[in-house]
Amino acid sequence: MITRLLFISILTMTVTLLSAQGTKIPLYVGTYTSDKGSKGIYEFEFDTQTGDAKLIRETETPSPSFIDRSSRFLIAANELTDGNQSISSFAITDNGLKFINKVGTGGSAPCHIVMDKERKFAVASNYLGGALDLFSLADNGEILSKEDTKTYNGSSVDKKRQEASHIHSTFIGPDKLLYVSDLGADKIYVLDVVKDKDGKLQFKEVNTLTSKLGGGPRHIAFHTNGKYLYSLLEMTGDIEVFKKVGKGWKSQQVISMRTAGFDGKSGAADLKLSSDGKFLYSTDRVDANTITVFSVAKNGTLKQIQVSSVFGKGPRNFNFSPDERFVLVANQLTDEIVLFHRDKKSGLLSDSGKRIKAFTPVCILF
Repeated sequence: MITRLLFISILTMTVTLLSAQGTKIPLYVGTYTSDKGSKGIYEFEFDTQTGDAKLIRETETPSPSFIDRSSRFLIAANELTDGNQSISSFAITDNGLKFINKVGTGGSAPCHIVMDKERKFAVASNYLGGALDLFSLADNGEILSKEDTKTYNGSSVDKKRQEASHIHSTFIGPDKLLYVSDLGADKIYVLDVVKDKDGKLQFKEVNTLTSKLGGGPRHIAFHTNGKYLYSLLEMTGDIEVFKKVGKGWKSQQVISMRTAGFDGKSGAADLKLSSDGKFLYSTDRVDANTITVFSVAKNGTLKQIQVSSVFGKGPRNFNFSPDERFVLVANQLTDEIVLFHRDKKSGLLSDSGKRIKAFTPVCILF
């Protein structure tokens, strides 16, 4: 009996220990760097059960304002405007990120980077110069070459902010096409990546969507069923809902993320959809400093159900924890990541009281 009880006790302790170890995962945070603040990419050990985060190390690289990764390597967009703008690649090792190489971009201020699912190429969006860059990748994460650059020369109704094309992001849709947001032209370009006769990767134009004039499309989220596209309009603090119609998209709703009666300035920053497709979240900066929750109807349209303070300033990028129990918001101007508890059934957020200190955090990635 004693031997049996001892065995059960040891087994229970082992399972508990393994479970505890399994709750701790890497969390990477991209930043704007400076002499008085961040040096590059923060790497934390994040506990998915408690929301606690422990700083493990910081990898030096200039202004990695947006990052993407596979299980083996990480790619960063170095958002510079001094001629040194580039994307950089790092191997993910047991001892942290190890620099592989970097390649310059065709425009200035690269503010977004995304890799395809197979990690064969990366696309960089340059806020200045209207350039969209396509890079080929090796299996180990090395950036092999810049394969193609497409330059846009658009404009729209706001003569101060939309005097030229500002390529703000590229997201890959369920159809595997690229959806490129041009804040300066109020356009979303739809592109494919194909090979030419010599095997070189290149962009191929497929379609162009026009968003609400003066809205300034910034980021995109897709419904899990592939039938709806949500475009975040930075300048007006709105979300525009597009419905898939045939091979194209039709606008069916524009809805504000702000509270009724709000008359300050907006700077909508990011949006994401829960994995069950029932709730959409978005952040708004400048005067608002809020995160908004929408319920998603069966026809894809949105209904605002909560607007919450982010308990800081400049909420830029945000992300769900892998199990979506937490929402982490990067408050760029107050040097802090704020954690919200998320109720999966109602979609509503509540302050967890958890905070992660980080200089100028602008991108959160698990």
